[in-house]
Amino acid sequence: MKDNVKAPTQQQSLEPAASTFEEQRQLSSVSTDTSGPSDCSQEKGLSSISSLQAVMPNSKSHEKSPVRSTSIDAAPPTHAVGSLEITTNGGVQSTDGFSTMPTRSLRKRKEPPIFASDPVTEALRPLTDEERQNWKGWVELESDPAIFNHILRRWGIQDVKVQEVFGLDDTCMSFVLKPIYGMIFLFRYHDDDAEAHDDAQKCPKHVWFANQTTTNACATIALLNIVMNVPGLDLGENLQAFKETTQQLKPPYRGKRLGDNAFIRGIHNSFARRMDILNADLLLKNEYDDWVKTNRNAPKKAPAVKKKQTKKKWKKKKMNDEPGYHFIAYVPIQGEVWRLDGLQREPVKLGDCGNDWIDVAKANIMQRALQYQDDGVEYSLMSLCKSPTRLAIEGMASNLHLIQAVERALSELIPDWRVFMEAGTATTIEDTSTMCKVTRDLVDRVAPSASERAKLDAAVNDPTKLQDLYNKLVKEQDGLKNIYLEEVGMVGQEDEQALKKKIDHTATLYRAMQALAEAGVLGDIVNDVQRAGG
Repeated sequence: MKDNVKAPTQQQSLEPAASTFEEQRQLSSVSTDTSGPSDCSQEKGLSSISSLQAVMPNSKSHEKSPVRSTSIDAAPPTHAVGSLEITTNGGVQSTDGFSTMPTRSLRKRKEPPIFASDPVTEALRPLTDEERQNWKGWVELESDPAIFNHILRRWGIQDVKVQEVFGLDDTCMSFVLKPIYGMIFLFRYHDDDAEAHDDAQKCPKHVWFANQTTTNACATIALLNIVMNVPGLDLGENLQAFKETTQQLKPPYRGKRLGDNAFIRGIHNSFARRMDILNADLLLKNEYDDWVKTNRNAPKKAPAVKKKQTKKKWKKKKMNDEPGYHFIAYVPIQGEVWRLDGLQREPVKLGDCGNDWIDVAKANIMQRALQYQDDGVEYSLMSLCKSPTRLAIEGMASNLHLIQAVERALSELIPDWRVFMEAGTATTIEDTSTMCKVTRDLVDRVAPSASERAKLDAAVNDPTKLQDLYNKLVKEQDGLKNIYLEEVGMVGQEDEQALKKKIDHTATLYRAMQALAEAGVLGDIVNDVQRAGG
């Protein structure tokens, strides 16, 4: 039998709902209260349910069960607070298997960026090899022959040496090793230099030339523009493969490949410090910001001006900017002298080699040096030559070739000639091979010069002259050995010097300056230096 109850209005329906909520709260508080007796809790709970059944308008009567005679349709079953648990994904569910609240996925909070507590401390932290290798930029290199020679040896090139040239006069050039494979010219560069030879001919196939497509790579590019054009030079496995894969490319694409080559870039940046990398990144960021600002404020259509006037204004603006230093190369290639500047589109042919290609290169270098003489532009010059160790090895091989010829001639005239020679003067290929890496194959291949061969022919039938020539050749052999060993020691010193340049002393200098500042004497030192300089 259904209760004859009139449907409640909207206002009336709020009262049972409020009462239901209050009864649920009381029921929950009772079920979770463990301080009182259990019988009391059950009694109060049943009483609350009875009162709840009485006030519900949509309840149903059941005659046979007075306690459970009414079922509640207005609200779902409610679990006690003590039977709830929070799930790992942020939802709430009942421990008896019924979910009381919908599950919602929580958005993962982003981890805040980690910054050093002190930016100065972070900047002074030593750079690790992994950080240096992963950095994609290039740092500036000091114009130091020891650094360039260290780079060449790391590349795998053993038979060349970079030597500083102190002047272009005949006296200074007489101290430069021969032969000279190329010249490296360092000068203060202006942007208008790149426009000087826009009409240059396209790069010929027999000239290996790469453009500079990345900042601060000019030193390595100048070196590569020389060694790649030296015929018969052993470049090592990595550089030889790089040359073969870039031989058919145009100069800009060679430069792009060079900038992306991890082997070449890693050796170039082996001298980088953290401060160098930070400065390079900051410079690149400033250049980008300037570019964005210029393009943002640039008019959509520039006013028409004469070409000559535009170039003059542009040049004046660029000359006001602080210029940087730049390396370029001068190289003899198949009877022609070329200037290879990575910032110019094409290589520039200066002329034929003639009797001495250095004279052609020297004239162009002096012209460029005098061009900015009024601006106080400084420059330096280095030469890439055959290494003294290689010269000594080839000299010893030629010397041994002659000694063997003299020994054969003496054996024909005086079979027991060694008895009359001073003890310890005889030298063998085995001795020089162990000490100076002179192989028998090299001795057989190296032919003596025409003058040395003429001396042998003049003494071939005279035992006395042959003995004198033999003693002279032995003394020359000893001198060449000393040159070789001395140069090997010099190579060790250069490598040691290069390794010292890789040590970052920035933190030590900073702490020293900080101590002077805390002692209150740094300002006086700065003033004294300024007065001495002014």
